[in-house]
Amino acid sequence: MLSTIIAAMLPLIVVFLLGYRAGWHHDFTGEQVSVLNRMVMQYAFPLNLFVGIAGMPRTILAGQLPLAASVFLIMCGSFGLAYALSRYVFRRDAAAATLQGLAMGAPSVPFIGSAMLPVLVGHASTAVAISAAVFAMVLVQTPVCMVMLTKSAHKGPPEQARLAPQIIASFREPIVWAPIVATLLVASGIHLPKSLLNAGELLGNTAAGVALFASGIVLFLQRVSVTLPVVVTVAVRNIVIPAVSWLLLTLLGLSHEVIRTAVLALSIPVGTVVVILAVRFGTDEQEAASTLFLSAVVSVVTMALFIACVG
Repeated sequence: MLSTIIAAMLPLIVVFLLGYRAGWHHDFTGEQVSVLNRMVMQYAFPLNLFVGIAGMPRTILAGQLPLAASVFLIMCGSFGLAYALSRYVFRRDAAAATLQGLAMGAPSVPFIGSAMLPVLVGHASTAVAISAAVFAMVLVQTPVCMVMLTKSAHKGPPEQARLAPQIIASFREPIVWAPIVATLLVASGIHLPKSLLNAGELLGNTAAGVALFASGIVLFLQRVSVTLPVVVTVAVRNIVIPAVSWLLLTLLGLSHEVIRTAVLALSIPVGTVVVILAVRFGTDEQEAASTLFLSAVVSVVTMALFIACVG
């Protein structure tokens, strides 16, 4: 078990620290990090998801529907519940509650999951879990946050304050339509040549490493301050949500493989999208960056714990 945990966690830590060192050594600026992230989101990750799904037999893909539904619904549900508690119970302003809800409900599954999960659950389950997380993040969480932050901060063109245009725009993103197209191909019984899928893997396999490297640079560039809201958000994101998900999915009687993959995916720390939106709208930037930093540091212990428990 210890060797499995090390195999899953060590690559994440090494690449993350290399990125942090690159930021400390001033090898990359914030603008260059944006270029790296754009390459990952526009090309590498879409190819990674497309190849991972398109290479599955139809029977395997059909069997992964409970996993996809579990990850998607828990991410959307935890985001909505966290926002409601932050806004109406703890009386935080709308912008702060929105970002806190996103931090709790949006684990960095696309980035960290693609590096960690294949070692633990295999490539097929990894591709499905990541695709479900991407759909939740890009089609639900991010559009809703864009609308709420635009209304709260009064920044951006009027169409950003409407939900429908945000969702339509999301479907134009390669990271959304690539897994959808791959799923339709598999469902239709169309199998692409292995040589073509291998060509896509060449760039697609760089996604996790580049994304983690860029995240390390971001953490160095942002100011860090540990406050009570930061600690609460990290505790909920890293411990409470995966633990409750484990209990809920067990009560629903899902298979051990589905529960294990979903819990491990949902134990992943806060996604960088929180910092990106905080910087874009000039709202609670320090809290967002601090949450990202502390969640990533604590995840070395909490993720190892969940790997040991559900493995």
